Amino acid sequence: MIAAIWDTPYNILYLVHIFSVVLGVGMAFIAPMMAVQARRASGQALADVVNETASKIMFPMFLVTGIAGGAMVGLSNDVYDFQQSWLSIGGAIWILVLALTAAVYPPTWLHLFNIGDDRKRMLGGMLHLSLALMLVLMTWKFGV
Repeated sequence: MIAAIWDTPYNILYLVHIFSVVLGVGMAFIAPMMAVQARRASGQALADVVNETASKIMFPMFLVTGIAGGAMVGLSNDVYDFQQSWLSIGGAIWILVLALTAAVYPPTWLHLFNIGDDRKRMLGGMLHLSLALMLVLMTWKFGV
């Protein structure tokens, strides 16, 4: 066994997981407001810079969040298991969050979709709702 729950490798993964959640979720909620203010103040060019910066941070952070969270489950010494409903639902929401992030704020190396601005606003709202649901689920761990 490499580590058990609350050993140093687990704690490092926990720190990486929480840090990436803070960066990703923070950027997801702040970027739309910054883009609107930038568009009003300086035009579309600055709003594009905000959106490009968000795309460079959000998708990689959400990817790291899920990978670190899955690794923590593996290192938890059967304290946590993917058979637990909160982890299964969390994994499904994580995949949804990745898809929504790739649609709304696609990184330059992962441009899969060509979506109009009106649809991006709708998908951005779904992204915010999914992230809020994920934070509630991961905080209260329903079903443990």
